[in-house]
Amino acid sequence: MNDDLKKLYELIGVAAPDDSDVSFSTMGAGDNDEPPPLDAEGLDRLEEALNKEPRKTLARVREGWHSGVTEKQLRDAIAYARRALAEPGVVVAELEAVSFGLKPLPPGFTFEGMDLDEIPIDPDDHKFENDDVKSALGWVFGAGPFVLTRPDKKNFRFHNQAPFNSDFIYPLEDPQPGQPLEIALFSDFGVGRYYSKYIAKQFRTRRFPYAIHCGDVYYAGKKKEFKEYFDDLLDPILADTSVFALNSNHEMYSGGVPYFESISRRKQLQPAKQKQEGSYFCLRSQKFQIVGIDTAFFKHGRYKDEVLQTWLAARLREGRQLGLINILLSADHPYDLGDTDLSKLLDKDLRSLVIGEKLVDLWFWGNTHYCALYGASGALPFVGSCIGHGGYPYDKHKDNVEQKPQPAPLVFLEKELRFPVSSGINSDRGNNGYCVMSLNADASIRLTYIDWMSNQRFAANLTRSAAGQPLTVTPID
Repeated sequence: MNDDLKKLYELIGVAAPDDSDVSFSTMGAGDNDEPPPLDAEGLDRLEEALNKEPRKTLARVREGWHSGVTEKQLRDAIAYARRALAEPGVVVAELEAVSFGLKPLPPGFTFEGMDLDEIPIDPDDHKFENDDVKSALGWVFGAGPFVLTRPDKKNFRFHNQAPFNSDFIYPLEDPQPGQPLEIALFSDFGVGRYYSKYIAKQFRTRRFPYAIHCGDVYYAGKKKEFKEYFDDLLDPILADTSVFALNSNHEMYSGGVPYFESISRRKQLQPAKQKQEGSYFCLRSQKFQIVGIDTAFFKHGRYKDEVLQTWLAARLREGRQLGLINILLSADHPYDLGDTDLSKLLDKDLRSLVIGEKLVDLWFWGNTHYCALYGASGALPFVGSCIGHGGYPYDKHKDNVEQKPQPAPLVFLEKELRFPVSSGINSDRGNNGYCVMSLNADASIRLTYIDWMSNQRFAANLTRSAAGQPLTVTPID
């Protein structure tokens, strides 16, 4: 590989293939080896798939890149990728001409925990943004291969197979009077940018007993991406914090293999603290039950596997019989901001459990990139919260988005920008952050939404007025 091509991969943030890598063009759809970036023949296969099955191929691309990508944008990106392979030196020069170096922050800009020597802040870091040309190339070369591949079921870990004997059920610490159990909930974190690094720093400082990620390591959950964007950032907390991580669609572009390896690695590093074994789990205490499910491996955004359905139904019903607060976590959403339609995950797969039997009290999800808290309603008897703002550089919301018809009562919507207007930094990206779920000894819950600069953005108490009733959300001033 010549130096220009190596520089190209470096600029777009994609691991360059080495001599030991198998060529993508020679791989079969069921090959277990992790594909290298698309080569010229791989681009031919991607374009051929787009020509033969445009709707199906574009739908899969939208899952991995962004939901608004058009067929023309995809074809333009493929064409530019071809040019990059044919003339890497020319394209490198073009990319460097529009690249920005580290920009100075305005005088006096600071926040709790800011340390520019440890974590530099570059307001002109546009990696992973939908309208950035380097990100477009990064997606085609880095995640494009996985449009043409599918996961192998033999790599999946079921709770009822050897060597697992936990049934994927683990004890959850009980909160004590005056000592809530604090759990950090975050999603779409795996980008390795400065804002996600500052979130990880908060985890180190606060030493949460538990931290749970609802999925997405970009572009494609590859080994290098897991190492740089997830494991390296969270390794420092493993001795103090039990980390659990769900599987989402981006992890599936590499068949989930690096994802499962990351689970095993955490367990090997800190076996006393790290308990997770598979891509779904149940954490249970005397008053609370947290159930994480895999809505990605068998079909993106769905939950149709009978073994998994049976496991989930048993856990939720056990929780009800024991009088526990049932808290559900998933990568994918039951509904979306400003859309009254329910997702197929809720309407088709989980309706009987969630709406019919009313077995879920509180549901968190990611994958859709925003942060919001919804109250329960007669039609949707659970409190819901999207926390898909942990790292992905999502677009700021339109001014009237909260005025649109909502699927459930909208209690909080994160509308702050990544950099506040007062900073003088021009930013069109939404604020990144996470949620702290504090479980109390009286079975109440406090939710606190915190951004990457350690600012408290919103807080609310969740309580149950009577047995069988949905949780009530009360904002805290």
